[in-house]
Amino acid sequence: MALIDLWRGSPDQLSAKHVQQIVAFAGDGKLGDGNPASVEFRTFLGQVSSAILMRYATECLTDSFSSSGLVLQDTVNEIGLRLGFLVTHGRYRGVAGQLGFDGLWESADDHGLVVEVKTTDAYRIDLNTLADYRRGLIKSGKLSEEHSSILIVVGRQDTGDLEAQIRGSRHAWDVRLISTEALMSLLAVKEELEDPKIQAGYIRSCDHGNLLGWMKSSICCFQQRKT
Repeated sequence: MALIDLWRGSPDQLSAKHVQQIVAFAGDGKLGDGNPASVEFRTFLGQVSSAILMRYATECLTDSFSSSGLVLQDTVNEIGLRLGFLVTHGRYRGVAGQLGFDGLWESADDHGLVVEVKTTDAYRIDLNTLADYRRGLIKSGKLSEEHSSILIVVGRQDTGDLEAQIRGSRHAWDVRLISTEALMSLLAVKEELEDPKIQAGYIRSCDHGNLLGWMKSSICCFQQRKT
């Protein structure tokens, strides 16, 4: 029986389970690019409440398991959908000759975000690779250079080391950074207030005064004057 059918038949029973157990019910229980488990799991995520979705993200960060990074990637992309973006899922694992971004988020005003999801910022991120993903999407016509940027979503709230890495790189102009907690907070505020000011466009904005008026933690922007 498909995972979504199990959910429809026993929502209370499934809602109490850890997300690792949920994945085990999807297809063969192993998430892979384009396989039935992935399709079933993503369909299921689209049906659960945002409270459950946020709990799954937290479980990926606090209870590491074999596919926790993949689950977090799907969960973050579902949050993007609920924030009002048109979301294209990326690959779980890189393959030669294909762009390995985790997600592509497009807002109603045609701004695109190349999304990279990390469970931790303990390791340095190859910003050149992320920039290559963006350039590849621009070359293919899926993004415009003027209206696109990179969004890194990290599990930890303390992103100081990664911020320093980005600020010291030549990609600072094009990179945004947000913690998973801040992303979930933004979704919670949007759904609680349903305020038209809280929409997809704000997630890419560097107008911290507006965004921080709704939440204390937000996207870190690194725009600087181009030379």
